[in-house]
Amino acid sequence: MVGINTGRGASARRRMLLAATAAMLMAAAPVETVPFEKRIAQAATMLDANQTDAALALLDTMLGETEAPIERGQIEGLRSFALARMERLPEARKAIETAVASSPDPSMLLLRQLFLLRAFGGDAAGASDTLQLIASSDPKGLNTLPTEVVSDVLRIIRKDENRAFETDYALVVGGWSPADSTVGDLDWIRLRLVTALVKRDRVDDARAIVETILNPVVLVRLGIDRRFAALWPAIEARLGPGADLADAAYVGAAKARFDKSPKSLVARLGYAEALNIASREPEALVIADVAKTPVELAALADREVWLVNLHAALLGDAGRNDEALARLAAINATPINGRNAMVATMINEPLFATSINRPEVALKTADRTGAAVGANEFGQLFLAQARACSFQQLGRKAEADEAAVPLIANPKGNPDAYLAAMICLGRMDAAAAAIIARLLDSELRTEMIFELQPFLINDTKKLRDSGQRAGLRALKARPDVKAAYLKAGRDLPAAVAPPR
Repeated sequence: MVGINTGRGASARRRMLLAATAAMLMAAAPVETVPFEKRIAQAATMLDANQTDAALALLDTMLGETEAPIERGQIEGLRSFALARMERLPEARKAIETAVASSPDPSMLLLRQLFLLRAFGGDAAGASDTLQLIASSDPKGLNTLPTEVVSDVLRIIRKDENRAFETDYALVVGGWSPADSTVGDLDWIRLRLVTALVKRDRVDDARAIVETILNPVVLVRLGIDRRFAALWPAIEARLGPGADLADAAYVGAAKARFDKSPKSLVARLGYAEALNIASREPEALVIADVAKTPVELAALADREVWLVNLHAALLGDAGRNDEALARLAAINATPINGRNAMVATMINEPLFATSINRPEVALKTADRTGAAVGANEFGQLFLAQARACSFQQLGRKAEADEAAVPLIANPKGNPDAYLAAMICLGRMDAAAAAIIARLLDSELRTEMIFELQPFLINDTKKLRDSGQRAGLRALKARPDVKAAYLKAGRDLPAAVAPPR
């Protein structure tokens, strides 16, 4: 499956997940006096002892000796684990599908195996069907699934609107909240779900989902898009004056999760994010300040890398730009080791340098990052933005124009990078057209309305992104942009707008 665990070490990762499932099933295997039960337990014991070939031979023999559907299902369940260990995934998948179909009440262990094999086999649709089945039959089992695999499935099925809606609904209603997620993570699924419900004229159902959202940023996005006007009174009540009510609830929930698991860097990340959103940046800086040495940085897991990204951004907001650049340089000097977040961190280094008018640093790091990003067009377009804006800052207009060519050739390939480049190059007509197009796009409009909120683009003493903020203020005031903006959304009322 494109995007699902396909990097270096993916095969080993699959074996580990599938083997873990097998071990749990074998531990639960009954040992009875009935010959069949003795033999199925014997096969399980063989698998537990890593005698995979012998176990499979026994199971194949047993399969040829019975026509009883339930017995065949039990055999196929163990055969699936044996075949998966041997990297014979298509056969393993066929076996587990037979096992599940043969069971009147399939266990979570079988359903977990079915989900993983469908996901690893490239069948995102089948994997999403399994998620919905688990959510309806054993919702607590959702939290036993590997979060990164579930997230990849959700990302891939986004093109199928109805399937994505049904899966989001199942996960939200089923209470999916894995330990390696933050309090605010699942609110982005709730945002998608509310959008889909309103589109289907299920406003009351959407209102019930809104009541469960904690992330103030998600609440604000719903509170500025005119599609959700019927929900605005409830959203404003949830935000409270200056968004203080929402901030307090969000920080409280994130802190509780962190206090429960103080050694979890993901819980720490969630707490720091909540403090940052609540405009409590000094406290967020302290919480995010971890992993100081190269060894500690290299040991960070994929999701934990985002703590360094956040810490660097907080340092920049505090005007400690040299420290922020050093922080990004330090993490980017460590091996990628399959950590996808490292690509984002590498891209953020030249983008950050550009945002504080350090064009020489930006150009140097952009060239170095280009090789790491490879063929990823989305990432390369961010680097094109960094190069174009850096050359512009250096007064090298011809080179700036040349660097922007990939963005101009594909403005939809990375809308954020394109808009930022057009602003820094002074191409305001092109920038205005890009904003208007995004305001007309049902998938992009909410984010564009958010980016134009006064509390984000007002002039401040912060150096970082000052040019971009000034550009967005000028663009928002243009009659054509203003008309499109007011048709799509609104400024959040000052009484509930969060301070920034």
